[in-house]
Amino acid sequence: MASATYNALDKAWRSTCRVLFGQEVGELALFRDWICEYDYSTRIEKSSISGKDIAITMDDFSPHARYLSFEEVNFQKKFEPIGINDMKDIDSLVAAAEERIAYTGNVVLGNSLYVEGSTGVTDSNFVLDSRMVNNSKYIAYSRWEANVEYCFGGFGTTLGKFIVKSSGSNITRCFDCHMVNDLSDCYYCAKAINCRECMLCFGTENKTHCIGNTSLARDEYAQLKKKLLSEIAETMKKDKRIFSLLRIIELSSKYPVNELNIPFPKARERPFTLQPIKDAFSKTSTLLLGRGLGLLDCEKFLQRHVPPNPEIKSCLSKSKLLVGGYRANLLSLYDLEPRMATEDEIREIGKHGIGRGKVGALKMDADSLCELLHPIVYFNLEKDTGKISNVGKCAVVINSSDGYATCALIQSKKCAYCFWPLDSESMFGCYMAHSSSFCMNAYNSKKLTRCFEVDSCESCSDAYFLHNCENVRDSMFCFNAKNLAHAIGNAALPVEEYKRVKSSLVAQIAGELEKKKDLKWDIFTIGAREAK
Repeated sequence: MASATYNALDKAWRSTCRVLFGQEVGELALFRDWICEYDYSTRIEKSSISGKDIAITMDDFSPHARYLSFEEVNFQKKFEPIGINDMKDIDSLVAAAEERIAYTGNVVLGNSLYVEGSTGVTDSNFVLDSRMVNNSKYIAYSRWEANVEYCFGGFGTTLGKFIVKSSGSNITRCFDCHMVNDLSDCYYCAKAINCRECMLCFGTENKTHCIGNTSLARDEYAQLKKKLLSEIAETMKKDKRIFSLLRIIELSSKYPVNELNIPFPKARERPFTLQPIKDAFSKTSTLLLGRGLGLLDCEKFLQRHVPPNPEIKSCLSKSKLLVGGYRANLLSLYDLEPRMATEDEIREIGKHGIGRGKVGALKMDADSLCELLHPIVYFNLEKDTGKISNVGKCAVVINSSDGYATCALIQSKKCAYCFWPLDSESMFGCYMAHSSSFCMNAYNSKKLTRCFEVDSCESCSDAYFLHNCENVRDSMFCFNAKNLAHAIGNAALPVEEYKRVKSSLVAQIAGELEKKKDLKWDIFTIGAREAK
């Protein structure tokens, strides 16, 4: 029997299809595999208490660790302090704390109801098989969604409603649109900005009633849109899927590039100096470890759990082009590189249409579409918006400065080797750490200050090796805990004793990093029980 969550989402899916296509196309479950085709595979573990399936946020946790579902965590449980001889070094401490270490999935926080098979969900309702969802409702098979409603197959969306298989910000009634901003009533659009009522457009800006980058009269557009949407709906009803936007891009690679004969000079690189970021890292490592470490020396350590940004070349000018690391998986799913171009090149392409004669011949078949559309079909997986200064090797940057080798650098500064630092400063080796500062290797967390190797934490400071903690301060090696101070292994110590043990352990961490440029342990491996 289907659950209340699934029934609500099936109803929402049917409503979304009526909004997008004017008709329903079938039950949600029949489209699951197709909706999920852009996303990463989901990591599922078994609870060591109940045996139930647990959705895990990242794939980096040891498979040999102990796992709990969030509702199974006893945050009130008290622990005796670990013996002083077991805190002489990190290996001994990890062994002694073995029974206190468990990783937590199915994390659902705040005012959330009707959530299934999901984790990293905050203040959201009716969420199915999704990851990292905030302040949203009616979300299925999606990842990295915030302030979104009626979203199916979202892959990084902020502000949106009635969305299927799309990524971008401020988008409404959009189907298979990617790397877009400020769109409404759009279908199969890539790299479009501030457009309404557009279909099969690439790189367009400030356009209305466009198909194939070609402007049409309102009535002409409406008539052709109705025809194309009917074809989409019929294919989906019959096959329970339809070709993707990325498939159109992939198929276009069999045609020669730049058939429009536009001159594309090699792009000039923006001025960049690494020194301010090196200085920020030295300051951060001094705050955390008592030693000013070298940024480039620690590159491998910082990049350990953060996807790098692959570098390729524009097919039009051979200019350097970065791929946002968090979407680099798309390159393995589709052969997109032969149609990748720089932002400026795509904007220029967006000014050119295929012409009214070709528009009238369009039909919703991938091969025939590519035959007509390929002169305008170009794409990339990066984006720069707003006020930006001194960033190097960064992809997807919005209103930020002093960034290096980072993806989704949003309203932040002095960050390196990160994915999605938001409203943050001096963050290094971090993955989705928001509203935070002076941290190294912090993951899926927010409101952190001076933290080292922490995951799934909120409002913590001066902490080392934490998982699923809230309001934990001046503490080390704590799991599934709230409101602790001067604690090691979830047990509070006298302040002076805590300071003494901390000083010794931090010195070991700093010494190992300084000598080996890496650490034996990280927050994802200390729960690996076979290593004890």
